[in-house]
Amino acid sequence: MAVPLQSDVPTFLAPAHGRLEYVPGSIVVRVHEDVREPFDYLEREAGAHAVETVDGDLTIVWLDDREVSPQLLRTVESSPAVAFAERVPARWLSAVETADPRHNRQWGLRAIRWFDADVPDAGEVTVAICDTGVDEAHPDLQGVVSSYDHEGATATDIVGHGTHVSGIVGARSDDLAGVVGVARCRVAMWKVFPDESTAGNFYVDGSRFLRALNAVATSGAKVLNLSLGGTQSSQAEQLLFDRLERAGVTVVAAMGNEHDHGNPVEYPAAYDHVLAIGAVAETNRRSPFSNTGAHIGLAAPGSNVLSTLPTTASSVRPDTRYASWSGTSMATPHVAAAAAIVAGRHPDWTPADTKEHLRARAAKVTDMGGKSFTDEFGAGLLDIASLLASD
Repeated sequence: MAVPLQSDVPTFLAPAHGRLEYVPGSIVVRVHEDVREPFDYLEREAGAHAVETVDGDLTIVWLDDREVSPQLLRTVESSPAVAFAERVPARWLSAVETADPRHNRQWGLRAIRWFDADVPDAGEVTVAICDTGVDEAHPDLQGVVSSYDHEGATATDIVGHGTHVSGIVGARSDDLAGVVGVARCRVAMWKVFPDESTAGNFYVDGSRFLRALNAVATSGAKVLNLSLGGTQSSQAEQLLFDRLERAGVTVVAAMGNEHDHGNPVEYPAAYDHVLAIGAVAETNRRSPFSNTGAHIGLAAPGSNVLSTLPTTASSVRPDTRYASWSGTSMATPHVAAAAAIVAGRHPDWTPADTKEHLRARAAKVTDMGGKSFTDEFGAGLLDIASLLASD
C-alpha cells in the first residue's frame, strides 16, 4: 500500500470516531413571538444558564454540560410560540498541512489560468470570511483586511487557517514579495473559532458563527467564504443562508476532506444557495481527501497551496509567514475570489447569476470523461480566463 503524502493526511480534523457532531450543552431556538415560556422551561428543566439572541427570532440557549435529549427538544417545540428547536451542529476546519513551502510556487494560479487573463480590479468588492482570524499586519495582507470582528476572542490567529485563506483570496500583488491572491479585493474577517482546541480539534463557536452569518448579510459583502464544515445540518443555518442569498451574498463552502472516512455529506456546503467546492491536485485530478457528491458545484486547486501565515508562531503552529497547506479549505477561497471578480464586473448580478457563471465557464478536465458534470468535479475546474472572456 502506498504511503500517503503529508498533504493527504488531515491535521485540523479529528478522526471520525472521536469527532464531535454537536456543540455540547447548547441549542438554538426560533420563536414566532416574544415569549418567555420556552426559556423558562429550559431554565427549570435543563439548567439553562445563558441566553444569547442571534437575530430577532433566533436564540442560542446554553445548558448545563449534559446531553441534549430528543425529548427535551420535542417538549420545547411543542410550544405554539416555537418554530423549531435543535442542537447546534459542530463545524471544523477543512484543511490539511504540509511543512515545506519551497517546492510550491503557486501552481494553482496557473491551473485556473489566472496568468492568461487580464484580471480586473475588484477593490470595491468585499469577501467576508468566517474563520480562525487573520494577521492584519502580514506584509501581503496590509491594506487588504478592511474589517476584523473578533468580539469575545483575541485578535491573534492562533491556528493560522484564516490567514492562509485570506492570502489565497487577496494577498497583495504590488509588493514584489511573498504570494499573490486571486483577486484584488477587500477582506472582512469574522473570527468564529476559539483559540483552544477541544479533544485535539478546533470547533467553531456556534453562537459566534450564527451571529457572523447574520452580520455578513447586512455588511455590504458580496461574497462569503466558508472553509469549514460538519456532518449535521441545521434549520437555523439554512434560514441564515436563505437570508444571505436574498441580501445578494454569494456563499462558497468547502466540500470537506473525509473522502477516505466515509465520504459524508457536509454542511454548509450541502445547503441550498451554497456553492460547494472540491479540491484538485497539481495533476488536475481530484485531491485524494476531497469529498464527492451530487451537490458539488465545481473544483479548484486544493493540494499544496502556498499562502500566508501569521508572522508569529503559536503553540499549535510553528510555521510563520508562508506555508503550503492542502484541503478543500484552500480550494474554496480560489472560487470565492473569482466570485468577487465577477461581482466587480457585474454589480447588478444576483448570487444565482454569479454561481451559474462560475459553473458555466468551468474547464472540463480529463477525469470527467467528457461529461458536463461529475460528483468529483461538479461542472469542472475553475477557469479565470474563460470566466472573464467576452460574453
